[in-house]
Amino acid sequence: MRVGVRLQAILRRYRPAGFQGDVVEATLPEGATARDAASALGVPADMIHAVFVNDKQSTLDTVLSEDDAVRLFPPVAGGR
Repeated sequence: MRVGVRLQAILRRYRPAGFQGDVVEATLPEGATARDAASALGVPADMIHAVFVNDKQSTLDTVLSEDDAVRLFPPVAGGR
């Protein structure tokens, strides 16, 4: 199955070399999770703080379906 993965902030460095778009397409086996999508792109799970699947807050263990939209966010720091 194919899913679209959007990497936010510093996680963008895990996009494929030369990739210019916002959404990376990942091909995964049926029953794959958001963790599998992150792993397919080389994103370490400990770098992920928040996961959204189809604009709903989810977890790395959320099972994905064909054409799901996955957004991965790193921890946020800064401010005062």
